[in-house]
Amino acid sequence: MPPVILFILKALEGRGAERMVTTLASTYVQMGYNVHILCLEGTQDMPLDAGIHYHVVPYDEVFIEQNLDPGSKQAQAYKKVATRIDNYVLSQIGTPNLTLVNIYKLNWIMTYSRLPNVVNVLHTALSKQFEHQLLDTPVQTLNHLKMVYGAHPCSCVSEGARKDLVSLLGEMTATTTIYNPCDAAWIKSKSSQTSHIEAFGLTHKQYMIHVASFDTMKGHRELLQAYAQTAQKLPLVLVGKGTLETEIKALAVELNINNHVRFLGFQTNPYPLIASAALMVVTSKFEGFGYVIVEAQALGVPVISTDCPFGPRELLPTKNLIAVGDIEGLAILIDQAVDNLIRYIVPLNEQLLPKHIAQQYLEFGLMSNVLGNES
Repeated sequence: MPPVILFILKALEGRGAERMVTTLASTYVQMGYNVHILCLEGTQDMPLDAGIHYHVVPYDEVFIEQNLDPGSKQAQAYKKVATRIDNYVLSQIGTPNLTLVNIYKLNWIMTYSRLPNVVNVLHTALSKQFEHQLLDTPVQTLNHLKMVYGAHPCSCVSEGARKDLVSLLGEMTATTTIYNPCDAAWIKSKSSQTSHIEAFGLTHKQYMIHVASFDTMKGHRELLQAYAQTAQKLPLVLVGKGTLETEIKALAVELNINNHVRFLGFQTNPYPLIASAALMVVTSKFEGFGYVIVEAQALGVPVISTDCPFGPRELLPTKNLIAVGDIEGLAILIDQAVDNLIRYIVPLNEQLLPKHIAQQYLEFGLMSNVLGNES
């Protein structure tokens, strides 16, 4: 029997963590592994290759407010979910040779798991994700995070996020940095559907693009404020969905740029839109990695970004970066990039190709398992 690789996450929604999971899962299938994805919710925005086995083990209760007390109703419910996952995996899948657990909620749940060979994958920086809790209840929050992330080895999607983890919690478990994989060949093949562009009334290389969920950390408000100060030589296309979409649409009207800003919603295949863009603009207030940056690099599209913690500065040179919150500076950088697009093209680092990243997870999981058995 081939080795079993198991991915666990909340749902197959169309964000960076989910794209990382589906890309890696496909790569492990190509490598001959028995690959499974297990989710707690049935939402599936991301398509899966035929060789990937998909499972849903739903949790019974959804908690809007987080209660970090180890004796809370939420903690007790998560213990039951972990037991249910363990029983399902061992009876329906078998003992995994490597289990990659994505997203904080699942990291917390799998704290109570008895499955072997588990690695937590951190897609963002804990100090930013838990900024408010660390201010309001620092002792309880730190103890909770030490419990969650001390239970298993941790892989972070940027070196900045890894250093943040160690700085916050100390050297309490094995840690490593493994960047998100970029399947350049697959992305290029998906980008070839150029009719998609025409359907939106867009012209090849005659617009700039921003791809992100509409939430505070993605910086849509700052982007529109900066865009309003530019020469507006190219229209701005926004791809994504989220709770702030209505607010950002109203802001475009308020800034009198609504005729230059296009809202295209969530796109299952955004790559034709990215490939045909003259420029990608990333305005996140913080990131774990910045997956859309490498997607643009794979398609040869110039990228400029906020110099946010903790990913873009590891992917882009200084000239492509602007400080978070510098609206005027971002406006200037946008105009400079539009006037000299070639200067802002950064080639994809080939070490980000999926086969390299997949091997790094295998090596880290094996090393961590050996060290765990020795301790």
